[in-house]
Amino acid sequence: MKPIIMIVLLLAAFGSAPAVEPLSVNEFTVGVYGDDARAVTCVSGPPGSIFQQVIWAWVPDELGLAYLTLRFEFPENLDLSRRPVFHDLVTNVIYTDYSEGTVEWNMIFDECPSGWIKVFSQEFVVLDDQFCRIGIRGANSMLRDCTFVLNDIIVLNELAVNDPDCPTVSAVATTWSGVKSIYR
Repeated sequence: MKPIIMIVLLLAAFGSAPAVEPLSVNEFTVGVYGDDARAVTCVSGPPGSIFQQVIWAWVPDELGLAYLTLRFEFPENLDLSRRPVFHDLVTNVIYTDYSEGTVEWNMIFDECPSGWIKVFSQEFVVLDDQFCRIGIRGANSMLRDCTFVLNDIIVLNELAVNDPDCPTVSAVATTWSGVKSIYR
């Protein structure tokens, strides 16, 4: 019997730029990235490829993060691969789907973290080769600091998927047994 060939985790395509920093250390900012280093802002790959989106927030040190609301625009040509992995201090998450196609996530934090905070990561599967973006609507997103003041958020960037200007990394071919062994 022939081994089944699988395409595994293609999308580490680095449209790398230096990590985007907050415009000011006193402003609340958020960004969508393809890596933990806040350097990848575009990923590319064929249908069936998997990539990770990572949401990072900048919170001024003296204020801390108590509550974060983010309104996402998730394209229809992407599908969730697994549940999101939230920061350890997220104590509760409320999801709301809106009829215009956006999804709002409300996350409650404990202990008031500050500085750069990796809010959560999530894997997606690419369903086709069309260009799309994962974006956050800044006008519908906000943050409550630990003094209970509601603050607007500056959105630093979106994550581009299959942008023609984004380089593609070769897919790794392996057997199904090899894939299963990764998750043991």
